[in-house]
Amino acid sequence: MRRGVALYGATEEALSLVPLLEGNPDVEIAGIYDPDADAARSLLGRIDPAAQARLGERVGDDPALLGGPLHAVIDAGSLPAFTDAFPDAHGRGVQVVSPLTARLLFAYGAAAPDRKGELLQALREVVESVNLTVDADELFARMLEIAMGVTGADGGSLMLVDPARRELRIRVAVGVEPELWPKIRVPLGEGVAGRVAADARPLKIRGPADRSHFRLLRERFDVESALCVPLVHEAQVLGVLNLHHSSRPEAFDDDDLAFAEELGSLDAQIISRAQEHEALRRDASRYAAVRQVRHALSGAAPLLDRLGDLCRTLAERIGGGVVCVHLHDPDERELRFAATSLAGGALGGEYRVALGEGLEGRAAQSREPVFLHAPDGTLGFAAVPLEAGSDLVGVLSVQGGGSADPGLDASGPALGAGRALEETLLEIAAAVADEVAQAEREARMTSRATKVSAINEAGIKLVSARDPAEVARLSTSSGALILEADHAVLRLQDPETRRYVIRSYYGAADGRTQERLFRLDKNVSVDTLKARAPRLVRHVRDVESYAAVDSGVRSVLAAPLAREGRAIGTLALYDKVLPDAFQAGSFNDDDFQIFTRWVSYVERALDGALFWSRARQHRNFDEETGLPNAEYLERRIDQEIARLAGRSGALCLAVCRIENLDEVRRGADALHAERVVLRTAEALRAHLRDFDVLARTGDGEFSALLPDPGSADERVTALARAVADEVAKDERLNRPVRLALAFGHALHPDQAADRATLRSLAAEPRIRLL
Repeated sequence: MRRGVALYGATEEALSLVPLLEGNPDVEIAGIYDPDADAARSLLGRIDPAAQARLGERVGDDPALLGGPLHAVIDAGSLPAFTDAFPDAHGRGVQVVSPLTARLLFAYGAAAPDRKGELLQALREVVESVNLTVDADELFARMLEIAMGVTGADGGSLMLVDPARRELRIRVAVGVEPELWPKIRVPLGEGVAGRVAADARPLKIRGPADRSHFRLLRERFDVESALCVPLVHEAQVLGVLNLHHSSRPEAFDDDDLAFAEELGSLDAQIISRAQEHEALRRDASRYAAVRQVRHALSGAAPLLDRLGDLCRTLAERIGGGVVCVHLHDPDERELRFAATSLAGGALGGEYRVALGEGLEGRAAQSREPVFLHAPDGTLGFAAVPLEAGSDLVGVLSVQGGGSADPGLDASGPALGAGRALEETLLEIAAAVADEVAQAEREARMTSRATKVSAINEAGIKLVSARDPAEVARLSTSSGALILEADHAVLRLQDPETRRYVIRSYYGAADGRTQERLFRLDKNVSVDTLKARAPRLVRHVRDVESYAAVDSGVRSVLAAPLAREGRAIGTLALYDKVLPDAFQAGSFNDDDFQIFTRWVSYVERALDGALFWSRARQHRNFDEETGLPNAEYLERRIDQEIARLAGRSGALCLAVCRIENLDEVRRGADALHAERVVLRTAEALRAHLRDFDVLARTGDGEFSALLPDPGSADERVTALARAVADEVAKDERLNRPVRLALAFGHALHPDQAADRATLRSLAAEPRIRLL
């Protein structure tokens, strides 16, 4: 099929190409555009009257002449730039060339030896051309064609250096099937071309190449003579120009070698300019692709949804391949399928790959990308590790697809092909890794903060519970819900049998499933009590005694529960529930830290509940008010002092005394005095926190143990005012004698290091209210 070429601007230089273009059987003049059509026809008539007659209808001022399918447009330079007037030209795949480049590409035909000077001059002018927008492969093919025509060669190739792999690869060739080009790779120093590239010195060979002089990769029985010159620009070897003849040993003389060297020098300059132009286009496309990746990953949608958008975007850019993202699970040392460009890909969420297994696993373990190429050199598969700093985030895999044509897809830039595509995927992987790592860090921080807050809130409620059965129930249910566990089991020691029996279970297991779970829990409890420390078992299958139970459990958190230095039970959580997976996951280090925090609350709550239970049995309460008595308060003070281990400002003892209780009795009666005591106790209890301890420590005296009081002065002052206001409102209590209340307080260890000193200082009145 003939290639359509149009002229943009009717200058003498441009119109002089018309006869030459018409002489090229592969080219058809589609039209000649100029705002002054009559002047253009007149000038064409002076240059070639016959051409004016043939092309008269194709010369005009209608832009439609340039709107059809065109291979190239020759911009004469007499009008505003063609790309400004027709900005969609590149999108339609139209090459824009100068008259000089057009002459070189389309007008010379087969070059003859007597045109050496003319051709070299044309090439020099092309080198000086700043706007080198012509397709590089077509220009390279034309350069090889010129070299063969002038020297009489019947075959040849232009090979370029791949600096990363230190080898030569064919860019264009005559006499070698195009499907073989990607397979031919010549290491520098190997063979004739490799020697020339390594030494940067030309060679003229008569007869077949001698194996004793060259490290030949393969015998070339179809070559009787050859010229091979390096393409050197600014002291850098960019490639080699190979010319050969298959039947004439004397095909090339010294003049041919000199011409090939001069041609190679000009070719190298053109190649350098073309490579710079290609690099600029490639960089622009790559940066646009990276920007689009970051845009796809931005926003408030869940991470997996954003990764799905990313996969679909990349699949479009590579021409319809399949793109997947696997995220790294460092606790499991495996990759977990996260997103894909395929419709319905979420069903693959349970697909996991161990590090080192498969191509994705190999890329993850080695931290090196894996690229597999099809026979034609296109990328068949890529597995690129996603790394953020020294951390492995996951793997990006790309399967199949081709190089998408940016002119056919207006939704975004194509990613290129070959080495350019590999480099683009590496940059995209870096951008994806940064975005995923940031999202995961934020998610971990948010999750941890949420869980810590929930643990503290649930812990306060747990510590406030006084019924041992309620404490047991909350220990399993709240712990499992906050830590996202599938099951929770609490065992406590039976005081009579001394055996550890299940007191609470939270979960959905029943029947045989529950039976197997409880058998596993028995083994876990025994090991935990022996270890005397919390334990994280990431994989039950790795512990022989656990795996033998066949419980189906994947991971365990367990801890012993202690009271007064003695083990009283165990708490164990089983299997972490993952929101985006069907199967259970493993607990991690963050879960372990939060779990140990929860265990401390459980121990305090059990201690308090068991003490309250025992206190009820031993009548350790004031019968009149129902409050704990002084003996109980002293034990609690000793326990809190031991627990706090000298932490400053962490414990306050406040004392409230009805200073004129004896006067109240004398002014009324014993029953009225009892009402005064009860009403004061109720007022104090109403304005204390659930975990504060209020006790009656004297006839008209109450003491409150305040852990973590904050500002003790402000706390006690506010308590005194609130209680006094509430008591003062009840006029019956204040007749015939108005109540007088006194408050004092002391801090441990800031003011008192031991219990006796603390009680003594707190008993000194600081606030008196009537």
